Amino acid sequence: NNFRLSAMYTMGASEFHLNAGRANSWSELSNSAGTQYTLGYNYNLSKRTKVYGYYTRVNNGANSSYGSGVRGADFSSFALGVRHAF
Repeated sequence: NNFRLSAMYTMGASEFHLNAGRANSWSELSNSAGTQYTLGYNYNLSKRTKVYGYYTRVNNGANSSYGSGVRGADFSSFALGVRHAF
């Protein structure tokens, strides 16, 4: 069983994002679950251009390797960028 919840709140040109997801353990492999959390912020410079920042954290069980490729290792990342639609 897997799930993902996401929410966004806008205030003027700002967008605040929150996401949470969970992948439960496989029936054949105990302690293989993983949980992911993401916090994000977008600022719309115009209708076609925005700047953004995101932080993601993945907490792995002893037998899962989501995002890291290494069993049991947790993973985190930070992203900054500019998005422009042509």
